[in-house]
Amino acid sequence: MNRVDLYLGGDLGLWALQQVSVELVGQVFTRDEDIIQASRSRGLRAWQENANNMSFEPSEIAFSVHYPIILKEELITKYRKIYNLHPGFLPWGRGYYPIFWALWEQTPAGATLHEISSRLDEGPIVSQIQVEYYPDDTGGSLFKRVREAEKALFNEYLPKIIAGDFIPSHHQPKGGTYHSKEEFFELKKRSDWKTMSSHGLVRLIRCLTFPGYTGLEITLGQQKFEIHLEPLMED
Repeated sequence: MNRVDLYLGGDLGLWALQQVSVELVGQVFTRDEDIIQASRSRGLRAWQENANNMSFEPSEIAFSVHYPIILKEELITKYRKIYNLHPGFLPWGRGYYPIFWALWEQTPAGATLHEISSRLDEGPIVSQIQVEYYPDDTGGSLFKRVREAEKALFNEYLPKIIAGDFIPSHHQPKGGTYHSKEEFFELKKRSDWKTMSSHGLVRLIRCLTFPGYTGLEITLGQQKFEIHLEPLMED
């Protein structure tokens, strides 16, 4: 049985921590206070510093679930393998906010388990689940289905990784998409909404609608407004 180092972030990272027996965890790296507290309450070693800047004895294998910091090659090479759970159907959705971009650009959506390499979201694919989207989807409703796909991949593959099973992978196909944080916020805050068709404007607002996050941000005169369609997500 392999012990695994966990690189965790957000609510999915906290969920992942709760799925793993304590004796199978080497140590936990996170930036989230909730994950730190949950780890230490279970007697686990947990670090809140940037893992790239730390000196430590690694386990043989690591598993990343929404860890918010890009791992540098020097850290990656400490491990035999680092697996990453990504909320995009790679090679589409590399980078940031893949669920939004899939819905906005009408490219494949889903979840991917892949090996981490030195190039962001370009490591060999272990497995993936494609998630369909529908004309009335918001970013939030698609997010819920992608989240379930991520959990399914985690539950299927973590036991195999811990058991030391051979986990085949394959290189990503050519093509796909990549988007930066800057691209997302540029679209969110500076879209020329006055020149968009009503259909295009509603679709953009729908894609930007996530629970707890603002939709399209527009400015009229000296006032700023946030437009979202969150009530439509109750069905």
